[in-house]
Amino acid sequence: MNDSLKKISVRIYRPILARLEEKLEAGCLRRDDFLNRVLEAELPHLDEECAENSPEAQQFIADRLDKLARKQVSLALRSDLVERLNEICARKRIVRDAFFNRLFFLLAAPTREMSLLFFGSDDNQWLIDVYEKDWNSSPRFGYVFDPIVPVEDPFFLLRSGLEDEVEYLEIVEKLPRGTPRGIYSKFWINTLNKESHLYGLNCYLPDDQIPDHPEEQGTEDLLALLSK
Repeated sequence: MNDSLKKISVRIYRPILARLEEKLEAGCLRRDDFLNRVLEAELPHLDEECAENSPEAQQFIADRLDKLARKQVSLALRSDLVERLNEICARKRIVRDAFFNRLFFLLAAPTREMSLLFFGSDDNQWLIDVYEKDWNSSPRFGYVFDPIVPVEDPFFLLRSGLEDEVEYLEIVEKLPRGTPRGIYSKFWINTLNKESHLYGLNCYLPDDQIPDHPEEQGTEDLLALLSK
């Protein structure tokens, strides 16, 4: 394993960064060490889940991300992870800063807001369903009661819920099987109200979801999600 570090700069939406730093401080975690473990676990999922953007979608996501009030952050990451991330982003036309903003958001946002974004409801029923279905079959549930949890699959509960939803949609709504769906392929447009958007936090966006005249403002949803 390549343990050499490489410094990169990313620009993170300020409320997301503040919320994540607050959680890391409360957990006595060193940010960059923690991110290295998370990236090691998540980059294979990013490559598997995320479809390829068109050049138009890539540019649109970058433009929308630029409209957010972001802060530049320097990260010391393993060079092999940086190389792999850069390769995935180049091959699939993923805006790298959009990925980091989504990743930081996933690490920072409360469960209720994750439920809204991924399942359209804040009742957390998907989480109850995952527990009932997978409690006895997945060894990962052993970590629920572990006071020191290793970073092996930080979003396994969310991923399990999405897998169940995809299976339901394919069977009931006859959606095509094998279509990439997951944490990074799920795209966010109108999330909390008709006037707010999360376009800049998308790793993937289908061409038919690019509006002809995007609104110039639209960060109310981010502020609402992170103010809980």
